[in-house]
Amino acid sequence: MQDMMNTGRGDDNWIEVPKGYRTGKVWSPQIGDIFPNFSAMSTKGEMAFHNWAEGRWIYLFSHPAAFTPICTTELASLAEMQPDFERAGVAVVGLSVGMPDDTARWVEDVERIFGLKIVFPVVSDPDGRLSRAMGLIHPKNDKDCTIRKSFIIDPALRVRMMLDYPAFVGRSSEEVLRAIEALQMADRTGLAVPADWQPGDDLLARPGENDDADLDARYGEGWTRLSRYLKVVHTDAAERSRD
Repeated sequence: MQDMMNTGRGDDNWIEVPKGYRTGKVWSPQIGDIFPNFSAMSTKGEMAFHNWAEGRWIYLFSHPAAFTPICTTELASLAEMQPDFERAGVAVVGLSVGMPDDTARWVEDVERIFGLKIVFPVVSDPDGRLSRAMGLIHPKNDKDCTIRKSFIIDPALRVRMMLDYPAFVGRSSEEVLRAIEALQMADRTGLAVPADWQPGDDLLARPGENDDADLDARYGEGWTRLSRYLKVVHTDAAERSRD
């Protein structure tokens, strides 16, 4: 691939970052980017990311290190919510700096401590190559380990959302799932998702895209005009309009 910047392609652990993404020393991800392909060992065997991910929603999250307290609770939280992610059609994958054997032993330890099964893969990044290429190390937070970064990636392999947490604050698995379901709802309906939305809540007409006549034609009495710029579409009407 001539337009790719290959980082260590001759090794078992590699990543391809398009040259157009490399605005500085590391890739600076943007919403809408195709997520780079990479290959690495995981707790479920060798992973070629694009082959594994394409065609489904992906939640990819980074961890500073194995055998650390916050990372352990996050792994357990995601494992506990695995059925909810599966119902939403989301595949989960972790990325942890460290050797594959250490990552595998840590996952087994988390399963033992919490009495659960971790069915999603956790990728090992022994020398931090993947983490540096993905921009996961923020020197002003900690020059020696990754932040807690999350990528939500759609079935076309495009980055749809990113969440950055510092090393010493754990993430909310429930918020991650809510964000993915909000993106899916926006895609299905062409509508906007309001603050604090939960599945089943009403939606909003996108600014500048839907005049009153168009909303009447699409939703009948299933929408409410609160102002010229705030128009609420009831969820049942939005779902019916897709039939």
